[in-house]
Amino acid sequence: MKTNNKRKMAAKSPKKLTCIDLFAGCGGLSLGLEEAGFQPLLVSELSKDAMATYMANRQGQGIKQEFDIHKLTNAKLGRYMDEWNKDIDLVCGGPPCQGYSGIGHRRSFDIQKEDIPSNRLYLQMIRVIKKVKPKAFLFENVKGLMSGRWTKGGRKGEIWDDVRTAFMGIKGYVARPTLVQAKHYGVPQNRPRVIIIGIREDLASCPDRDCPADAVAAGLLPARNGAVAPDLIDLLGDLIDPRYGEKKATEKYHKAPANDVQKQLRSKDGKLMLKKGDPLTQQEYSNHKDEIREKFQWMIDKQEWRREELPKKWRTKKFAQRLLRSKWDDEPNITATSLPDDYVHFSQPRILTVREWARLQTFPDWYEFCGPRTTGGRRRAGDPDAGVWDRDVPRYTQIGNAVPVLLAKKIGEHLLGLL
Repeated sequence: MKTNNKRKMAAKSPKKLTCIDLFAGCGGLSLGLEEAGFQPLLVSELSKDAMATYMANRQGQGIKQEFDIHKLTNAKLGRYMDEWNKDIDLVCGGPPCQGYSGIGHRRSFDIQKEDIPSNRLYLQMIRVIKKVKPKAFLFENVKGLMSGRWTKGGRKGEIWDDVRTAFMGIKGYVARPTLVQAKHYGVPQNRPRVIIIGIREDLASCPDRDCPADAVAAGLLPARNGAVAPDLIDLLGDLIDPRYGEKKATEKYHKAPANDVQKQLRSKDGKLMLKKGDPLTQQEYSNHKDEIREKFQWMIDKQEWRREELPKKWRTKKFAQRLLRSKWDDEPNITATSLPDDYVHFSQPRILTVREWARLQTFPDWYEFCGPRTTGGRRRAGDPDAGVWDRDVPRYTQIGNAVPVLLAKKIGEHLLGLL
């Protein structure tokens, strides 16, 4: 009788699919895939802080770590594959977008994009795919990739043409690109991502010559599923501390979750973990100057204003801060980046905390971020003019660079069905 019960339990527990995550950052893509049913075997990430975040949330899983993808040679991959002795279901990754993003690549840098080393890392991803021969691969990047030029005098979109052609040319796969909006999958921000999805020919539902040009139309990615992104008051309302100005951080939840989205973000494996009175982490507040708080409060009180209405004492050449609204007018119209200073909290004169920033990317509250909280703009960007490519990747930047967890989960669930 006991044996039969064990057999029934085993039948209800599907085998996890395997994946390799390249340029993994702090692990947003991996986490969403894990929630869908994938198990990472290997992670590659150059930033020590981002890697520390990734591994801190996956202790004891035996995941192989590689920092520099150039040192993840074909010979080393071969040894790993012999050790695993199993098929790899998915190779995924988003090579750094410093040279593609209009936000990350500063206009003041007088350098051609073809000279930025990270802009060629997609070729390293293709090398890994060819060696591993996974059942599927997933490439993701910023929308700016589609309009980038290798040189100032180059043709608009030439970078995208090279990247797309390279991935679609991988022998033995049916690969298609698309542009998705994270908000269409329930993510509380407007985050466009370029995705190329490829599936091995023996698993594809149609031959390459008959497959539609778009990944969604080809059935390789989920269609817009009609999910409604939560308003910010519903997303962040349980974190609002009326006494925040008296302390550096709020260290305990002073409210129970008030809705489903808050319950989900305070849960793990479907079980509510973080209740009223439990520890709340990484809810530290920025130490704004009095005049900054005054300006933020003016924005909150005013709600709507024209640039010229801003009092002169607060005007700067590059005033780009926006007041977040507690409710969307229609659907999300913001994008979380590496710069939390861009947005002002909808009800308190401050920028968002690391925990609130993470919720915009649908990271659960148990997920911990390592490294410094923030750092200077030049250290985040490096100094390409001087040939300095090393960059700080503090917590806000790790979160801003991540793939939204919920978007990754939706994609993972769809891939699970295909594989």
